[in-house]
Amino acid sequence: RLERLCGDGVSAEAVPEHLRDVTFKLIPLENVNGRRKVEKGDLCERKNGRGVDTNRNFKVHWGFKEKDYDPAEEFPGAEPLSEPEAWLIDAMARRWRPHAWVNVHSGMEAMFVPYDHRATITTTSVGTAMPPVLKELNRRHCRGKCAVGSGGKEVGYLAHGTASDHMFEELGVPFSTTWEIYGDLRARNDDCFRMFNPLTREMLDDFATRWADM
Repeated sequence: RLERLCGDGVSAEAVPEHLRDVTFKLIPLENVNGRRKVEKGDLCERKNGRGVDTNRNFKVHWGFKEKDYDPAEEFPGAEPLSEPEAWLIDAMARRWRPHAWVNVHSGMEAMFVPYDHRATITTTSVGTAMPPVLKELNRRHCRGKCAVGSGGKEVGYLAHGTASDHMFEELGVPFSTTWEIYGDLRARNDDCFRMFNPLTREMLDDFATRWADM
């Protein structure tokens, strides 16, 4: 329901006025070929059809390799924006110039602000305003269970060449976030179905309702 996008106290009749100058662009699926691999049974696949992790293929701090770097897990490609998925997202954002970017992932429950490539939160005025907003969303919709902070600190490892860091630093998108909307941290590393998917109808309904109300 569109009135949910406008916040508490906004009636359905007032929605057109509130959203008159607002545009939402949704990309429901970025990695089509990777999705096909998962649907064929490779449930832990995260790369695209060319073997590249598209969330390591953006410009900001691209190609930096940590000591535990595993090319089978996070190969960044031959150069920044070498992959069509990353190139198209970058081109769309450059043309449209959004004020906000929300990158939806799964694997845990969290709301991250830049940066992913270092364990600190950006110190810009907009950047420091993001955590309080996300903490309120965490209280309302994640029941306080979501980690809130920089991706580089809260995940436990640094990620380089990510889309959210690229949007924030390269393209100047002021409100740039990554939302990890589901994850079972008790699952084994090789049990990716359980790690990324609610196992019962009750869990699915609860998860979908909470995030759809966002």
